[in-house]
Amino acid sequence: MPNTALSHLNQLLKEFHLAGKQLAEYLNVDYSLVSKWRSEKRRLNPEYTHKIAKLFVALDAKYEYKRIENLLNRKFTEKEKQKEDALVTLLEFWLASKNPESERNSIENFMSRRAVKSEYYIFSGEDGRRDAVDAFLDYVAGSSGNNLWLFSQEDNRWFSESEEYQLRWQDKNFDVLSNNNTIHVIHPVDRRYRQVAQSMFRWLPIHLVGNALAYYIPKYWDPEIKITIFLAENMAVLIGVTSEKFTKKIQTYLFTDPEVLQNAREVLMELFHQSLRMFHRYGFESNGEFFSVFKKIVQDPNPVYYFSGAPILYMVSEKHLREALMENDYTEKEKREYEFTLYQCSFEYMRNVSSMPITYIIHEKQLRRLLKMNRVMMRFLSHCLGRPFYVSQAVFRKLLVQGLETMCAYDNFNILLTDYSMLYPYEDIALFVKEREVAGFVGTHYETEKGACALITEEPSVVASLFYSCTNFVKSHPHRNMSKQESRDFILEMIEKSRSI
Repeated sequence: MPNTALSHLNQLLKEFHLAGKQLAEYLNVDYSLVSKWRSEKRRLNPEYTHKIAKLFVALDAKYEYKRIENLLNRKFTEKEKQKEDALVTLLEFWLASKNPESERNSIENFMSRRAVKSEYYIFSGEDGRRDAVDAFLDYVAGSSGNNLWLFSQEDNRWFSESEEYQLRWQDKNFDVLSNNNTIHVIHPVDRRYRQVAQSMFRWLPIHLVGNALAYYIPKYWDPEIKITIFLAENMAVLIGVTSEKFTKKIQTYLFTDPEVLQNAREVLMELFHQSLRMFHRYGFESNGEFFSVFKKIVQDPNPVYYFSGAPILYMVSEKHLREALMENDYTEKEKREYEFTLYQCSFEYMRNVSSMPITYIIHEKQLRRLLKMNRVMMRFLSHCLGRPFYVSQAVFRKLLVQGLETMCAYDNFNILLTDYSMLYPYEDIALFVKEREVAGFVGTHYETEKGACALITEEPSVVASLFYSCTNFVKSHPHRNMSKQESRDFILEMIEKSRSI
């Protein structure tokens, strides 16, 4: 249906894609007169109305008068189409009629020919944002070999307040990555860099498993107007805009128009050019590079946080690590090659090079699961060696107990036993962070090698954010006043109970 807010002559020219100058040439009149007709400052006289109607009926004949039907909002019978004079008369009446006064000030009257009208979808509120993101990810998951570029400055409460939605969102991202797509995401930065850690924690399972690359913009800025842009190249873009004062009144727009997609891409490329990669991703094949960075944990006295359910490296003796080595199906040559690496992961090595404070955050739920397994793959140690390193349940418990005893014997070591994950709702991730130096993550599906990888960052702002998050977690934890001896005794009791199950 035509837009009746335009003058009828304007609608006619627009429908046939003709300019006013072309009509002026045909009628042999000055262009300014046509402009006055179009703006309705002058009325068409009967002579020119007839000429114009006759011209456009003739132009539309080969299209069976479809465009005139559209303008008049009616369907012609086959009999009517045979009477050209009658069609000219109908078009004359339509051209001579005037739009209601209330419609003359429509925005359409002021649009240039360069303006392009585009369709889009609007989603309101936090539920709307979740629906928009669901639709976006479901749509993109059907593509292959695509790039997604994501940036957001918003507080993302629409995302973080629902555990159920976080897990659903995670699965949808896995679907996108499983079809050979790549995700590039800029994690937001606030004044104290807390937001980097919070955003990264939510994305960790995706960064650990799929081809999802993380960035951040080191230069901090805090605009009052916050934007979100999620772009799937050549497919769709989500755009959200909120204000600090109205964070709950979020609106989300989904576009598929190619020009809008290209404009969004240009904006995002400028942001990504200002960004730095947050971490490097290591598989077993990159063990040499991984280990050279991992060893920085013990190379100076800065404090360390270690979050896991597994025995902490550097808290167990070289002797016990060598015993564990014998349980693996390595050749004698490989075992000799690995012995020096094991020494560099032992308590003896650490005591020779440093005496830094370590807080061992033991995740109770993760530990209970490990105590039920016949054998356990030591993830961090596997990445140091470059191949899976397994220990039997008996050796696992021996390493765990020795680590606890070591930590209880020295004042610069501390233990925090926690029944919930600082990475909640994700339960199978371990991390370490050394103040001002380095931080790393590893997926801890201990019973399988599938998808095993580690993430390491030495970016100062990212390390600072992660260290702050760990410090805040420990200082605000309900068990913060529980002594390490009490934590050790509780875990020893867990071990005894697990033997009887």
